[in-house]
Amino acid sequence: MTMVPPVGLYSIGIRGLDVPGLLNVAHRAGIGFVHLRGGPRGYDLTRRPGPELDAWARAAAETVPITGVTADLDLADLLHPDPAVRNSSRAELERLADAAVRLGADWVRLLAAHPPDTPGAWADQMLPAVAVPLLAELHHPAWLTPTPHTELRPLLEGGLGLLADTAQLAPALPDAQEDAVLARVFGAVRVLHLSDPGTGLTSPGSRSVAARVLARIRAGQMVETAFEWTGHPRTPAACLARYRKAVTWWTNLVTTTPPAGLGCSSPIHTP
Repeated sequence: MTMVPPVGLYSIGIRGLDVPGLLNVAHRAGIGFVHLRGGPRGYDLTRRPGPELDAWARAAAETVPITGVTADLDLADLLHPDPAVRNSSRAELERLADAAVRLGADWVRLLAAHPPDTPGAWADQMLPAVAVPLLAELHHPAWLTPTPHTELRPLLEGGLGLLADTAQLAPALPDAQEDAVLARVFGAVRVLHLSDPGTGLTSPGSRSVAARVLARIRAGQMVETAFEWTGHPRTPAACLARYRKAVTWWTNLVTTTPPAGLGCSSPIHTP
């Protein structure tokens, strides 16, 4: 029997619920874990009092775990040449990472929507050490072109992981000029989001991203998979209906793709 890696739920797909309410929806639907949108456009974790975070952690212990937290912070701001921008972003990230730990989460994801276009723009720059591993979500099609990827490479080699969003990463694939670039990027993937913007997961690009990550999972790479609904409406009923379709799509991909090895999907844990 082919093992199908489980699919969690990203909170962006449901609006109007507090965290315990969201966790209860996931629990009743049989979903095993949740990724929580943690920035100001989500649950704004850094501005929540400690007792509220602790109450949410208890709710997660009684329902489903929160395994990861996403930030609104951009990777470029953490490496910004202006110390004021850089220091402010890093301070916010440190607070968010601490909140993630309090909730029991294993990682924080940064956006990466502004690839550098100048060679050496990030030379000798390092990301700050915070309480959980950091991931970046490549939110621009230029990331696999030479200059941005050259700047990204030392960060990946330094331990930065990636969240592969099927909708966001797919447009970048045609610009990868070397197989080594694709190998490096997909080798850094720690989380896969099956992203449905309202049109489903029907595009060839979405399938290509998911299939490449699946090959890594089968080779033993630890990757956690979740569903991301960004269509409308963002109600529990609509989101869960799309979630079930995505799980069916993922199951079909897994069971019809010839296996290249064994693997599993599991959360990231801090060493």
